[in-house]
Amino acid sequence: MRTTLPLLFGFVVGFFMLGDYFIPHWSYQLVKGYILEFGTLLASTAFLLGIINLIQVNLPKIIAKEKDWFYKAIMLLSMVVTMLFGFAEGEARMDEKQVYKWIYDYIFTPLSATMFALLAFYIASAAFRAFRARNADATILLTAACLMMIATVPIGEQIPFFGEYLLHLKSWVMDVPNVSTRRAIFVGAALGTISTGLRILLGIERSHLGGD
Repeated sequence: MRTTLPLLFGFVVGFFMLGDYFIPHWSYQLVKGYILEFGTLLASTAFLLGIINLIQVNLPKIIAKEKDWFYKAIMLLSMVVTMLFGFAEGEARMDEKQVYKWIYDYIFTPLSATMFALLAFYIASAAFRAFRARNADATILLTAACLMMIATVPIGEQIPFFGEYLLHLKSWVMDVPNVSTRRAIFVGAALGTISTGLRILLGIERSHLGGD
C-alpha cells in the first residue's frame, strides 16, 4: 500500500493534467486550477523541508566546530537574517523592500558574479583540454571555436582582407549549423522527457519513491 497509493495518485493526477491540452471545458479548468494551487503549496512545503534539512545537517557541525564550521555558521546566519528582513517588510514588491533588496543587490549579486567569474577559469581549463586536436572531430571543434572567438572580439573584424568574411562566417555558423544542432538536442531532450514522464505515470520508473 505504501508504494501502490503514491503510484495511483501520480497516475491519476498526471493524466488529469495532460487532459488540460485537450479539454477546454470551464469545470475542468477550475479543477485544474485547484490542483495547481495544491502543487504550489507542496512546493512551498518542500522549501520549508529544505531549510530544516539545512539546519539539521550544518548546526551539529557548527556546535562541534568541525572543519569549515565558520563558513557554515555564516551561511545559516545569512539565511536567518535574510528571512527575517523578508518577513518584516511584509508582502511589498521586491523593489519596495529596501533592506531585503539591498541584501540581494549588494551582497547576493556580487557573490554570484564572483562565483561565475571563478568558474570562467575552470571552463577555460576544461576547454583547453577538450580542444586538443587529437583526431578529426577535435580538430573541427578546435578550428570552429577559434574562429568564433576571433570573430566575437572587436579585433576580429579589424583583420585586413579577412575580417568581413570572418563576420559572415560567424553569422552562418551561428544561424545554420548551431541552430540545427540545438534543435536536434532539444528534440532529443523533449523525447527523453516524454519517455521519462510516461514511465513515471505508468509506474515503471519508481526511483522517486525510494526504490531501485
